Amino acid sequence: MKTTVISSFAEDRLIRENGVEARLGGPALFIKRFLEREGIPFNLVTGTKGVVEIDMRGNAEVGRIKDVAVAKEVPSKTEGLVLYSTILDEFPLKAIGNMNCVDVQGYVRDKDAFGKKRVFDSEELLRFDVIKGTWKEISFIPEALLRKDCVVIRTDGSNGFEISFNGETKKFSVEKVKCPETIGAGDTFFAAFCTKYYKTKDIVISARYAAEKAKVFLEEKNVGGLKK
Repeated sequence: MKTTVISSFAEDRLIRENGVEARLGGPALFIKRFLEREGIPFNLVTGTKGVVEIDMRGNAEVGRIKDVAVAKEVPSKTEGLVLYSTILDEFPLKAIGNMNCVDVQGYVRDKDAFGKKRVFDSEELLRFDVIKGTWKEISFIPEALLRKDCVVIRTDGSNGFEISFNGETKKFSVEKVKCPETIGAGDTFFAAFCTKYYKTKDIVISARYAAEKAKVFLEEKNVGGLKK
């Protein structure tokens, strides 16, 4: 399976009640870790690191962009699976593979304020096979750009997620994991779902697989098994 990841690393600055903690982050980090662990070969298209401030106070986990990542040029065409997951809109969205998937988290992010969103109305979304985001993030995508034959994933943290496809919506619960923070779980879920769906074309199998991989990720983070 040929997989191309178009994503960015970041320096995450976690703002806590007792100070600021800086560590390596960004969606590229967590997608890369997942693919390497699963033994899935991939080509990573990335650029310079961005800087993201994440307000952790009161378990908020809301971010804003301090420094925007500078991206490399996206290939004009490739084969196989393509995963887009950005910090902001540093990469122009282009469907370049046989199956194109996007986590819209960066494209709907307003860089100027913690947690603020903006409408993303690129018609290129009509060429994508999988569109993933939180409930709030997907609400900033116009309905007209969400094709019926596109897999649309709306996540809601520990409340589970739902997947819409061809006029049908399936709801999935998740096993709750006690964890001090969830940064990277959504990126892991996205990579897991898309790689499994590319192989199986089965939404239920892919959804359960992604939920399990995200659960394992959080469990390992909870016991300090993940390097910062």
